[in-house]
Amino acid sequence: MMADETGHLATIRRHPRALEAYDRVRAVLDGRLPDRVPFFDNYWPQFRTRYLAERGLPPDTDLRVRFDHDLVLMPPVMGPWPSRAGELGRDSRGRVLRRDDFGLVTADLPGAMAMPVHLEYAVKERRDLDRLPFEDAAAEGRTARLVRDLPEVCQRYCPVLKLGGPFSRSWRLRGLQRFLEDLAGDEPFAREMVERMTDHLIAVGLAAVERTGIPRVQLHIADDFASRKAPLVSPATYERVFFPNLKRLVAAFHALGFRVSYESEGNTWPVLELLDEAGVDGLAYMEPRAGMRVERVRERFGDRFFFLGNVCNVQVLPSGDRRRIAREVHRVLSSAAEGGYMGLSAHSIGSDVSPEAYDYFWGLMDRFGRYPMDLGALAVEAALRR
Repeated sequence: MMADETGHLATIRRHPRALEAYDRVRAVLDGRLPDRVPFFDNYWPQFRTRYLAERGLPPDTDLRVRFDHDLVLMPPVMGPWPSRAGELGRDSRGRVLRRDDFGLVTADLPGAMAMPVHLEYAVKERRDLDRLPFEDAAAEGRTARLVRDLPEVCQRYCPVLKLGGPFSRSWRLRGLQRFLEDLAGDEPFAREMVERMTDHLIAVGLAAVERTGIPRVQLHIADDFASRKAPLVSPATYERVFFPNLKRLVAAFHALGFRVSYESEGNTWPVLELLDEAGVDGLAYMEPRAGMRVERVRERFGDRFFFLGNVCNVQVLPSGDRRRIAREVHRVLSSAAEGGYMGLSAHSIGSDVSPEAYDYFWGLMDRFGRYPMDLGALAVEAALRR
């Protein structure tokens, strides 16, 4: 029985598919076994275009429905300056120029899965941090999309609030290279940026909870701070500058009843103890090619964290090799046999993953991600056992 039978929780309870999704997510967060591993994923537009074309599906096909997702990540507008965001036109090369709500100006390159080029940042000089005060964290426009979408989301899915983290949102003010130089040469200034951004993120998130009434289930923090080889800052710098701010962010939402998952690509192994100490409940995505394997983390931390993802989307899924895909799913689900896991890839699915490969991956998750798990049959599928 849900503690609160009003608002969006009441909507979830009236819709069996949404209630099923909610119960699955809650079971993972509470340390219980769901009927099935909760599933969701992220799709690049290029994958969606390829999938619909090769499967002959209509353009309005919802991949969340096709792949039976259980949760939806729902971010408010987080940047300090949403009023300044918008398209700026085109440059001489035909690239679309945009300014986002963090003041970051980008040029979109043509081509499949191309990342935008960063051209300009808001905080060019130290004084800019005071010259450009942050806009109201509780402004209605920050949550307009959530207010619009939540009623429909709660008819099928479990909504999960999403925020950025202290590292990834702070560098957007300054540019990654300059921000790293600040950390090395002017740490007090870098710390001031991080503290101010964390204060802002907390305020945005709390206002979103209050204004939207989103169920207090899970907060997801996206905060990439590592390369494949190592974090972009030393563990000592992370502990001095980012750890206390992440701890404040986590604590603010723990106080409201949320469990907190944390996402960073790359090798985050050197700071896992700090993420643990900061109160993070779950680790999301994690790159197997960077050494971040769920079984390795479980060996060190036991059931301290729940996990999301970790199925390699860079080497295994794009290979299309069914045996490799089945072995990868077997590896991940073997660490999820006692619960504490939500199923998805190690990040986003691009056009390098074929529809056939993704259908097979999802089919394995659907067949073998049910409790009690039949890992023996999955081992046969993966040709690990006769």
